[in-house]
Amino acid sequence: MLKPVKSILFATDLTSNCQQAFDFTIDIATRLDATIYMLYVIEKLSDHVDGRVKQLVGVHQWEEMIDSHKLTAHKSLLGKTPTTSVVRKAIHDFCKQETVEEGSTDFKSREIIVSQGEIADEILTHSVKNDCDLIILGGHSNMFSKTAVGSTAKRVLKKSKIPVTMVPPDKS
Repeated sequence: MLKPVKSILFATDLTSNCQQAFDFTIDIATRLDATIYMLYVIEKLSDHVDGRVKQLVGVHQWEEMIDSHKLTAHKSLLGKTPTTSVVRKAIHDFCKQETVEEGSTDFKSREIIVSQGEIADEILTHSVKNDCDLIILGGHSNMFSKTAVGSTAKRVLKKSKIPVTMVPPDKS
């Protein structure tokens, strides 16, 4: 039997393809009074490529570039405003759009996680670390079909011990 959903891991690549998945995550978290963990993973380069880049630009500059990328991703996830403001505005807008009584919908909190590594492994690791009950991923479009399930999503679906929801991107 599945346990109730009290915490959700939303993994994003910060593209517009994930907007529909983010909206879905807010909707589910609001309805279930669940905590949202937003995860962005900076994909780790192979040791060979990492070594070559460090040789070209220097170890210190490479580490600064990675730190800068993490900070940029964190700011993107926050919307460059305090976390609570972004969440409250999203809830307010959702309630207004859905004509739901504003005080009756809320979720506990949102935590932003920016990590570095192999994307599927990081998603699975953070879902366990944060005791998540559901993973939400955004689908993406490609030139051969309207929506696609990428290799990362396939690995997460195959290895996850908790439910995984794929949300297709907006068709427009």
